[in-house]
Parts: sequence; structure tokens; C-alpha cells
Amino acid sequence: MKRRVVSVLMAAVISVGLCACGSSGGDAAGGSATEDSQSQESAASNGEVLEVDFWSAPNVDQFNFWTKKASEFNEAGIEVDGKKVEVKVQQMPESPSSEAGIQNAIATGTIPAASENINIGFSATLAESEALYDIQDEDWYKEIVKNRVMETAVEGWELDGKQYVIPEYINPMSLEWNVKALEIMGIDVPKTMDDFKGMLEAFVEHRDELSAAGISHTFYRPALLRSDQWWERWYDFQQFYQSLNGGGKWVDGDQLTFTQEGMEATLEMIGMLGNTIMVDEVEPLWSADEVAVVFSISAPWEIESLTEAGKVYGEDYVYGPCIVNNAGDTAYSFGDSKGIVFYKNESISEEEHNGAVAFISWVYSAENSAQSDLEFFEALNMMPVRGDIDTNEVFAEKMDGTPAYVDLATYIPNTIPAMAHAKMTEIQEAFTEAAMVPYISEAINCEPLNAPDAKVYVEDAIQAMKDAGGLN
Repeated sequence: MKRRVVSVLMAAVISVGLCACGSSGGDAAGGSATEDSQSQESAASNGEVLEVDFWSAPNVDQFNFWTKKASEFNEAGIEVDGKKVEVKVQQMPESPSSEAGIQNAIATGTIPAASENINIGFSATLAESEALYDIQDEDWYKEIVKNRVMETAVEGWELDGKQYVIPEYINPMSLEWNVKALEIMGIDVPKTMDDFKGMLEAFVEHRDELSAAGISHTFYRPALLRSDQWWERWYDFQQFYQSLNGGGKWVDGDQLTFTQEGMEATLEMIGMLGNTIMVDEVEPLWSADEVAVVFSISAPWEIESLTEAGKVYGEDYVYGPCIVNNAGDTAYSFGDSKGIVFYKNESISEEEHNGAVAFISWVYSAENSAQSDLEFFEALNMMPVRGDIDTNEVFAEKMDGTPAYVDLATYIPNTIPAMAHAKMTEIQEAFTEAAMVPYISEAINCEPLNAPDAKVYVEDAIQAMKDAGGLN
């Protein structure tokens, strides 16, 4: 009985809210409210169904989550324009990539009304080709932002003053530190540049003791020498740069906004590690009996596997913020994050779009949003984009049961997503090939604390990035 009451209320709210989306019913279609009501009652009594397609990410866990949500929504009997909405979920294609699969579906008119798995860079590509609805002025979108306490988080998703994406999950990146190594060196988790230099000095001083404990290098990062892995720059260079540079973007519109000074400082911070950087692939690393490095870039999705391997957070490993220049500076980091979009295509009717909006509005309604996010968190071990995840009692058991998540949650407010530019790939490839790979190739032949001068590499990279992205 309670579900039915809620369904009726939701239907009423959605009916009003969708007017802003150009609903085809009511006075907007030129008919009277009475005529429209009679028409909807007739349609509902005839059992008319509005089928809406939704694509999940191309993995089983996310498909299962969205299939469950669709089933619950369908059972709720929510109607749009007098038709019962039924959502059908399928995994988006992943070969040769999910992005390519989406673009092909747009071109062939087989795109769903909505999907997840869209990052800010790809949303810029889609928005540029007018393939997405902008949603910033819609009341239902504002309600979702309010329900999930996302007011700060959505700022990083803005494209030319517009919003196209509802952020779904976020993996706040941080640095992962080997507790045994810190204890041998007699230091705390480094937070400032002085701390960082002190860590490296301590590594050199205690090298024999560390080696006896199986710790041979300071930093593990094979991707630094992989020119084909442009996306890895999100996890290393981007967050190091933004933390040292006080935030900011790689690109703003068609303007390259990197500062040369900040780029040089970031490369040289990594470069001062010199030949203590481990660039050979090691599997497993953190779940091994002896962890061979002092620190690496954290991967929050590995928490469960570390727990299964018997690793204890706070005893074997601990997370720390990205390095800042001085105590008191904000430590920014990269937020590995994707979200939900609504596709604008001739093959998608206005009713289908409104049905997709009704579905997502229901999932993230005031009544359902916290539970939906908890189920997503439990199923995927990826943190939903919420400003209250460390204070909302709904998440208390999940957070208390895994202390690593408690620390990670503190980094969410200062995470920055990927650049919002249609040529994100080309720009990051240009930087990687012109600066990162050649610079690190030189640095790993140097002694610690003797970083090569990065000026020439940065100058080359700035020009290469401008050329690749058509930037000023």
C-alpha cells in the first residue's frame, strides 16, 4: 500500500516537473486540461506502455544494479502522458570502445534515451554535436542535486555554463603509503613539498634497512613511460599539478590554462625521485607479502581485494593527500568519475525522453536516492557522488566496516574530473609524448633529489597540446 501511495505522488510530481521538458500532454499540446486528463485515463485503462531504453556500463555489476532499479521502477507503475513507463536495460557495446559504440548508435539511430558511463571529456564531444540534452534549468535535475548534496560536485561538470551529466560515482584518487616503510624511515605521511623531500632523504639514509624489508623503490608508476596510455595522466600528472598549483583546469574552453611554472614544478617533483621510481610492471604489488615500494597512486576499487588478501588499513597501508607546497594549502586530486546523460536524437521520441527522466528522477528521489547510492556502493565498491557520504547514517555501516573509505570520503570535495574538451584524448596524448615520457626517461637515470630541468620539455608540450587541441 505504501509503495502505491508513493507511486501516485511521484507520478504527480513528475507530471508537473516534466512540463519544463516540453511534455506532449495537457495545454502544451493545445488541448484543455480536462480533455488531456480524460485522454490519459483512457490510455492508462487501455494498458498502454511506454518503453524506454537505458544503457548501463559494459560490465556485469553495473548492468545488474540498473536492471534491479529498472525492475523496481517498473513495478511502481509510474506513468508519463497516461502511459505506464517500462525501462529496459542493456549493456552498452564496448568494442572497440564504449565511446565508439555510443557514437555509432547515434549515427544509426539506435541510441537509448539515456545511459550511464559518460565522463566529462566525452560529454563535451557529445554536447558539441548536439547529441545531449542540457539539464541545468530543469526542476527535476535541481532536486537530484539537492537530494544527493551535489552542489559543489557539479561545478566541475559545467560546459560553457551548461550541465549535461548527472554525476553518478567518483573514485577520489590519493596516495597509498606503505606503513612499514614509513616506520622504518621514522616519518609520517608526507603532505607538503618539504615533507616529500624529507621522505626521499630518509629513503636514501635508510636504504639498507628498507632493502632488507623488501622495499627497493620509492614510487611505483610504470605508466610514466607508456606513451600509449594517455588516460594515466589523470592519475599522476593532473592531480599532482592541481594540488601544487591550487586547483584549476587543464583547458578552459579553447584556452590552454596550464601554467608553465606549474607544469615544470610538477614534472620536477616526480623527477626528483630519480632512479628510485619503479617502472617495471609488478603484479601483485600491494597484496604481496612484502610491498616493494614506499608509495603509489591509490586505486580505491582495489580496497576489497586488499582486504581479501589480509591487508589491514592503517597497519599495512594508509591513504594520504596529494602533495601541496605549504601546510594549509588545499590538496586537490583527480576524481575518476562518470555519470548519466540523456540523448537527443530523432529516433528518441519526446515521450521516451520524459520516461527516461521519470526513471532517473525516481532512482534519485528524496525517498530513494540514499538507498540507491548505497546499493550501488555495495555492488561496485565505487563511491557515489554525494556530499554527505561520510555523515549520512544510511552509509554508516558500509563506511564503518571499511575504514579506508572513511579517509577517501574526505577527499571527495576537492576532486577535479577530467578536462571538459572534445579533444581531450589528443591533448593528453600530446602532453604524454612531448613531456612526460621523454622527461621521465631522463629522470630515472638520475640520483634522487637531482631532478632534470623540465623547462624544454614543458615548452615542447605546451605547443604540442595547442596544436593537438586547436587551443590558444
